[in-house]
Amino acid sequence: MWGYKLALYLAATVIRWVGGARTMSEAVRDLGALRALREVGRRGSIAAAAAVLGVSQQALSARMRTLERTMNVTLLVRSPGGSHLTEQGRLIVGWAEDMLDAADRLEAGLRSIRSGVSHRLAIAASQTVAEHLVPHWLVELRGIEQASAEQTPTVVELTVANSTRVIELVRDVNVRLGFIETPHLPDDLVTAHLRDDEMLVVAAPGHPWARRRRPLSLAEIAATPMVMREDGSGTRVTLTDHLAAPHPPLSARIAMELGTSAAVRSAIAEGVGPGVLSRLAVRDDLVLGRLVAIEVAGPPLIRQLTAVWRPDLDPLPPEAARLLAVAKGAGLAHR
Repeated sequence: MWGYKLALYLAATVIRWVGGARTMSEAVRDLGALRALREVGRRGSIAAAAAVLGVSQQALSARMRTLERTMNVTLLVRSPGGSHLTEQGRLIVGWAEDMLDAADRLEAGLRSIRSGVSHRLAIAASQTVAEHLVPHWLVELRGIEQASAEQTPTVVELTVANSTRVIELVRDVNVRLGFIETPHLPDDLVTAHLRDDEMLVVAAPGHPWARRRRPLSLAEIAATPMVMREDGSGTRVTLTDHLAAPHPPLSARIAMELGTSAAVRSAIAEGVGPGVLSRLAVRDDLVLGRLVAIEVAGPPLIRQLTAVWRPDLDPLPPEAARLLAVAKGAGLAHR
């Protein structure tokens, strides 16, 4: 039923945008406006987003109104208490995530090329790691390399995929270093534990679970259709293994299957069903009240984030070894 409703919604959206294809194309190319929209969604306030972006509140507000006119879509709900993304706004930000990340990588690469870079490093990371950890690692790596007169800055080429695909890319030597979040570690690759990652059961504020006074049991989770990532995702594998641990084993029911964490968050927030995501992926939504974390009976749902590389490429080249050291150090800081 939800798939049918979503298809109708997307079809209606496409029909609305066809008449304004030229201006819509301009809006899609305005990466600065899309980044600003994403920041407003994260902060829950135009004023707070403007402070982060280093612009005036009036300028950012005007830019958001221009983006809404260009797209012919209401993106924000404005109130004295702040500004929040509409359903359409959340969908657009979710769709724009990959494009914005790719643009950020392009800009970083161009800056590095202009500064005379000769080292290149191809890596792959699962979505949670790529979205919430890799950017911080790259900033620290660049600082370390800039501080050393003997180290030339490294251009990092990042491929974002689910954990299964990351492992395949490492095996095929398409990338030198991979970062995964699945508990099923490959025995033919070298592995290095980086940090633990807490998984949370989350639901929309209006979901019945949000008003519970007692922890959820695993049986209740298994009996409820969930919004899930695609097969091969470390997030999905972690939940599947957790439910299969009791005797007799349990299995999850799927309300909707989606290919990105951003899409999963949007579907959960719209009431399609609860889901399980990394605390890293939902921390802003929890702070802003878009999602509610549900207490679960038993031990916390923890998974390991792991670096992987081929044994015939061990030891790693210097640039890969430096990035791995940064990732390990960041992991130790969070324990």
